[in-house]
Amino acid sequence: MSGVALRAGFSSEAIRLHLARLAIANSEGYTHARKDIGEYMVGEVQDNLDGQKLFDGTAMPQSQAAIDRPGKTLIAKHHLYDSYVFQLAPGGVAIGSDLVYAAIHHFGGKAGRGRKTEIKARPVLGVGAPQERRIGDILIAEIEAMQ
Repeated sequence: MSGVALRAGFSSEAIRLHLARLAIANSEGYTHARKDIGEYMVGEVQDNLDGQKLFDGTAMPQSQAAIDRPGKTLIAKHHLYDSYVFQLAPGGVAIGSDLVYAAIHHFGGKAGRGRKTEIKARPVLGVGAPQERRIGDILIAEIEAMQ
């Protein structure tokens, strides 16, 4: 994915411990749980775009284009919205967009001709406490299903 991606080998210690338990218990690499996590995270991104919020729940800074036309930021034609996907990766799941401009919208920075346009960071993809809890629930459900 060349745009923006979240590779979930996970930085949360709690999630890492759940993943380690799954790896020991399931020689197939807890595929079902990783798919559920991928689907959940893609849904989170789409919900964030629909609700015009960032992954942490704060309001999304509106773009000048959305103010001028009126409409929603980053969602006028659904290209970015539809581009978020997940792929199973060794030991985790990768979630992201292959659109090159996804990165500038996620991280912010200078863009356009001569890099004269300042794009505000609008990270709709990320893992905060609510996402960690939901991912933990998915992993625990997978462990319980193995018993």
